[in-house]
Amino acid sequence: MKISQLFALAISLAIFFSSCQEQPVSAGGQPEPFFDLKAYMEKQIEALNQEQSAVRKAILVDGQRETKQLDSLDYRIELKTFLNSDINRKAWVDKYTTDSTLEGSYLKEVTYTATAEKLKTRLLRIRYDQNEVSDIYIENRTNSIVADVRQELHFQPEVGYRLRTTQETVLSEAQEIEVTVKWE
Repeated sequence: MKISQLFALAISLAIFFSSCQEQPVSAGGQPEPFFDLKAYMEKQIEALNQEQSAVRKAILVDGQRETKQLDSLDYRIELKTFLNSDINRKAWVDKYTTDSTLEGSYLKEVTYTATAEKLKTRLLRIRYDQNEVSDIYIENRTNSIVADVRQELHFQPEVGYRLRTTQETVLSEAQEIEVTVKWE
């Protein structure tokens, strides 16, 4: 398979996987039960789309790597999977456990872990440095009789992001795709 076809496959899988999410319900002015990932990522997308600094984008598909230097990206498309991993829904308040770590008076880390198997976002971890988000890590999983898809998403506002997808189907071997973007 050519690298350009692998690139197209990687983008298609990311869009397909992220399009299967419900849209979050507004809390009507009430405090959000969890970290508002969608609002945070919307701000990041807006800032990144305005800045449009050069990036290095690498795509790894089953061991074959292609790296490109790009002057701009459409971050609305690039980061859609992060947006669709938001767990901030009133109906899910009892579907995630929350674990927080404080260092002095500063919040250092919050981890939300799914308690229900059917939820796609299995883990959401936010790390802070002096009360600013420094790292977001997400584990997603969808499982059906046809396919098992696992995703690891990692976003660092000062560094870049990585999306790793592993897909196993009953009709083919496991396929792993990793997209890494680093700010230049």
